[in-house]
Amino acid sequence: MNTETIVFALASALAIVFSLVMLFQRKPVKSVLSLVVTFFGLAILSVLLAAPFIAALQVIVYAGAILVLFLFVIMLLNLEQEAADKETRKIHFYLGILAVLGLGGLVTGLTLRAGNPPVPVGNGPFLIPAKDEIPLLGKVLFTDYLLAFEALSVLLLLAAVGALILSKRRFE
Repeated sequence: MNTETIVFALASALAIVFSLVMLFQRKPVKSVLSLVVTFFGLAILSVLLAAPFIAALQVIVYAGAILVLFLFVIMLLNLEQEAADKETRKIHFYLGILAVLGLGGLVTGLTLRAGNPPVPVGNGPFLIPAKDEIPLLGKVLFTDYLLAFEALSVLLLLAAVGALILSKRRFE
């Protein structure tokens, strides 16, 4: 086994374990912090796939900006108190476990049927990223995907404003 395989296995295990911790964590702040570690594991996997720009975006945008926004919203809404007051039903737990097992079985079956992907020969364009990758990505983002980019910006702004309005209602 080479070093790349070991790093891949460790980063994959890190992402999977902390994503499960995020799902089963009762406290929302700890859940968000587990999601940060999951994003770091995914960033390591992006570096291994020769996509360093995507890895940097993963850390800066998702782990840095969006999850900080999530933490602010959680702290504004004081979800710790609401989580303690909430009544849990056993049927939701069992239906969730059933859905996870079904989806996991479906993904496992499709993965086993897919076979191995074709491997490019030599140092083709699939192995080494282009030197002008970032300007091309910026051009595509602000031309072809401008509507989706702006819609995401508006959605995040509305989430922050909604959290502020909900927190003000509770205090008044």
